[in-house]
Amino acid sequence: MTHRFTARTGGALTAAALAAAFFTAGCGGENGDGEVGGDGGAVSRPPSPSPSETAQESDPSAREGIEGARAALQAFLRGQAAGDDAVCRYVAQGGDFLRGPALRGDCPAGVRSTPHWLRPREREALRTVIVKGGRLSGGRAVIPFSALHWTSGSMTERTLQGEFTLRRNGEVWQIVE
Repeated sequence: MTHRFTARTGGALTAAALAAAFFTAGCGGENGDGEVGGDGGAVSRPPSPSPSETAQESDPSAREGIEGARAALQAFLRGQAAGDDAVCRYVAQGGDFLRGPALRGDCPAGVRSTPHWLRPREREALRTVIVKGGRLSGGRAVIPFSALHWTSGSMTERTLQGEFTLRRNGEVWQIVE
């Protein structure tokens, strides 16, 4: 009796061969020290970054200088457009900005309601806003509305405010005014 080779059995054989190649290619596993290495030798690892380096890498608003302030303002405005109250971490407690017309003393509620009072084109502009300017002055960052740019939508200074003032609070920059 002869065995007929069909496309179905050929496909199954091909899949089995690929699976076997895949599983055997990663052989090596852990050596006796818990280190991963195919030849049984130790694997060198770079030193762990310090907590402040990790914070600066994971949260751009933790960076020193105007770059960190720009990142904080940009993250806040984009989050505000989405109604994401997690961005309240970029708002200084007790600051004029918190008591202003947008947040009215309650950042989470103010941020959650923002998408409802913005026009669609303003919301679109805030979602794509990029902060490019500003200056440091006496431990504060001052960023004018003219430093805000967006890739779609439209807004005017009246949508937000004429300028934003931020200060560093611990690891991140926060909006004060």
